[in-house]
Amino acid sequence: VPTWRRLRVRLASAAVILVVPCLAFAKTAPSERSPEAAERKQYGDLLRLVKKRGWPQKSPELSTKVLGVDEAADGAERRSLVSPGFRRVCFRASYDGSQYNGWARVKNASPLTVAGMIDRAASLLLRKKTFSCGASRTDAGVHARGQAAHFDVPDAVAADRPINWQDRWEQQMNEQLPSDIRVWSFKDAPPDFHATFSASGKTYVYRLHCGRNPADPLERFYRYQIPSSWARTFNGELLRVAAAKFVGKKDFSYFTHASKLDIYRTGGTVRTIRSVNVVEEGPGQCRIEVQLDGAIFRMVRNIVGCLVSAACGRVAVEEIDELLQVQPDKAKQESGTTAISFPCLPPHGLCLEQVHYQIHDF
Repeated sequence: VPTWRRLRVRLASAAVILVVPCLAFAKTAPSERSPEAAERKQYGDLLRLVKKRGWPQKSPELSTKVLGVDEAADGAERRSLVSPGFRRVCFRASYDGSQYNGWARVKNASPLTVAGMIDRAASLLLRKKTFSCGASRTDAGVHARGQAAHFDVPDAVAADRPINWQDRWEQQMNEQLPSDIRVWSFKDAPPDFHATFSASGKTYVYRLHCGRNPADPLERFYRYQIPSSWARTFNGELLRVAAAKFVGKKDFSYFTHASKLDIYRTGGTVRTIRSVNVVEEGPGQCRIEVQLDGAIFRMVRNIVGCLVSAACGRVAVEEIDELLQVQPDKAKQESGTTAISFPCLPPHGLCLEQVHYQIHDF
């Protein structure tokens, strides 16, 4: 065999020896190479998911065991004080809820929630799985201007923060969040602070187009337009008289979904409304401001639906007193008549304007 032919065979064998280990490493799963490689891959996947504003139905590398849990499942832990070795950080959030399935994660429902997006942005910031807890579990499609929330961070992370950490966290998290969600006003909270249970009250606003004049198309996602057949008989004075009926400590069993009554059987459906104000906002437009200590499922939307029905002559103002005094099923049994009906208005007209705190505000 000529010398050059033997040399070519030796070179080919050496190339095979060098290439085979490289191919074997390339086929190795990132999680099997090293912990650092697995963490880098997880961080990259998190970043892509946040930017896409989506959450895949199947993602074995990023399952709920790694990144999150159903908020309802760990509710007991959220009621407790800060765990040893952690520090609580509170903040404010505002969002356009049009594209989201409400604030909180809900089991067996759409995974695209406001809290889910904030949790992923916080996880990217801290490089640690982080879960936020909001003061109000706004429904799908409901907006917020002054939502309050908190999450806990390890003491080691808090100790390494720079002096201007509030501004940096705000900037870095907002860069990871979609443009319809924003967070601000980061502060260290007292150990006994809880965004939900420390709140002293909330202010909701429902915006209406109640006139017969054309509605502003630029407000169609944030203001509900009353049907023209109802707008013909709309009476603003009746609206104010009906609104006064809801002020005080009342039983709002009639103003939640029937399927939720069993949930509130323990805590009760009695709530206190401090004020219901009707504010004119121009020709054919108004907003209804409801300040209360807390709300149950769809309570505010049902109240506004009842107010609009009364203003349009569909519900007698005197009947509102009956709805606030008698349990729904009991009323049907005693009267033998059809229950008083009114619509639950769509979510896009409702906005959580502010969550109030007496001691620690931010």
